[in-house]
Amino acid sequence: MLEVLSLTNNQISGLPASFASLTCLRKLNLSYNNIVHITGCIYTMRSLVFLHLACNRLESIAESIAALVELKILIVEIHSLPKMICCLTRLELLNVDFNDIQNVPQEMHQLSRLEKLACHPLDKGLHIMQNSKKCWKEDSPPSTYK
Repeated sequence: MLEVLSLTNNQISGLPASFASLTCLRKLNLSYNNIVHITGCIYTMRSLVFLHLACNRLESIAESIAALVELKILIVEIHSLPKMICCLTRLELLNVDFNDIQNVPQEMHQLSRLEKLACHPLDKGLHIMQNSKKCWKEDSPPSTYK
């Protein structure tokens, strides 16, 4: 059974519905593609612990993201974080580097296991966490970033 799948840099714009059968998939890398909307089949991959969606053309993340209850690492490029991202209570790393995020959900404090919040650059006056969450700089990403 397939546990790791990397489809990075393939000009993919979506995934076929048949990917919903990949229920044992733990790591999915879809970075550097042309994805505008996350297809519903990803939200059925409930064993995912790692999801890399950066360098796509994502417009939004559906509320169905809350179904990814095992997710520990999320790397995403998007303009706003949906409120439902706060339901990912096992999330340990959230990478929103180089996004144009203006607001974050007030419920971010619910992410009690969040150890690293990558949010560089911080020059837009965005203040995300007040409860000892860390933002690391571009020149010192953690080893789990790769």
